[in-house]
Amino acid sequence: MFTSKLWPLPLAGALVSAIVAFVVADIRVPAEATFATYLWPGDAKAASDMLSFIAGTSMTVLTTTISMTLIVLQVASGNFSHQLLRDYIQSPAVRGIVTVYVSVFTYAVLVLRSLDSDQKTPPQLAVTISVILVFLALGTFIWYVSRVVDMVRVDTIINASVKRTLEYSDDVAEADNRQAYPRPQVPDHARRITADKFGYIQKIDLKPLTKWAEEYGATVVVDVRPGDRVISGQTVARYWFDPETAKLNDVDEDLDTEEYREQSAEDVEQTPPSFLYLDLERVSGEDFSLGLRQLLDIGVRALSPGTNDPTTARHVIGQSASALRELVLDAPQPTACFEEVEDQKEEKEDQEDKAPKEPGRLVLWAAVRTPAEMINAFSSQFRRYGSKEPGVLIDLLQTLELLEDSTKDPELLNVIADQRKSIVAAAKRDLADELDLQSVLHAVRADSSLHEPPPDEGV
Repeated sequence: MFTSKLWPLPLAGALVSAIVAFVVADIRVPAEATFATYLWPGDAKAASDMLSFIAGTSMTVLTTTISMTLIVLQVASGNFSHQLLRDYIQSPAVRGIVTVYVSVFTYAVLVLRSLDSDQKTPPQLAVTISVILVFLALGTFIWYVSRVVDMVRVDTIINASVKRTLEYSDDVAEADNRQAYPRPQVPDHARRITADKFGYIQKIDLKPLTKWAEEYGATVVVDVRPGDRVISGQTVARYWFDPETAKLNDVDEDLDTEEYREQSAEDVEQTPPSFLYLDLERVSGEDFSLGLRQLLDIGVRALSPGTNDPTTARHVIGQSASALRELVLDAPQPTACFEEVEDQKEEKEDQEDKAPKEPGRLVLWAAVRTPAEMINAFSSQFRRYGSKEPGVLIDLLQTLELLEDSTKDPELLNVIADQRKSIVAAAKRDLADELDLQSVLHAVRADSSLHEPPPDEGV
């Protein structure tokens, strides 16, 4: 939760600085000591002036830094994608410089408070540390300026979005109970679980839902995914009961196991636990498709009449192709949780020597965002907004060719074929120049020739 907030790290830095200030403020080196003059050669008045200067300068630079950050956020959201605002707040550069200057200000003010005008000798060690912190803050500010320049470069933003997509998709693919299991048939008498408010799904907690389904003999089908927008009253899941398969295990003392199992599915009154975490905006994490959404925003804005930057759009397509290919090669699978059969509860060393057994009853199935869905959305938007740019259409065709060579999934191959036909239709409709049209059609023929057998040359 705190990873998306700006204040926790500066608060921690301020607390550490306060503790250090209280400790070193009482340390005074005798004037007779050899290194006393090296720590601080001046008196308490000079130390007070120095600390006042450090505190005032820290606040000035901090306000300047915040203003610079706001300008960067405005430029990034206006030129690229509003989805990037949270990423900038979470960046180490913004958090780091705010933490450093808040810490320096806190330390200087607390040491200044401990000075006694009646004493000639100030806490030399505390004043020396404040001088060192000034140089640390100066170096941090120079690093931040160079980092901000890099943060607003479109290449950096695109590369970060691609890496984020691949990182989160790998986490989803490696999660437990992920397997290529088809969506079960939902009976007509299934009950519905609806959303109680508007928001974007930030996280889906399936563990309590799975445990509840096992206890009460239910089967749950979750049709929403992280990143989906839900509206109050929208159906997000369906469930139905088979009381004969319930495993109450004394979870509810008010229920008698035998009486419960004798009930019909229509008579069972058990409410499933909450499992959706909503936010007012899409966030990264389980939503691995957010990176592709950011790339789409950047590419579409680059193709808008106000920007007219097809080079950036083509760069987005090229970078996104690698992410889409990885998603095709290692596609995230839906979650399928089965009830554990009693005779399968054996030691791991015994299971290694035996053939895998049939899974038990399906208790939960949760949908996942498929590569076909993401490729369809990605190609459709670029085709729609870039239909007058032959270079964009050619890059899309090359991306589809790459994806076609990377899969044998019939559904995905059909999506690629449909997108290729739509690109040709868009080119014939919007490209007025015959040379531009022929270049796109040539790319289509070149792609098709790679997947067709060579012509018969005869004898």
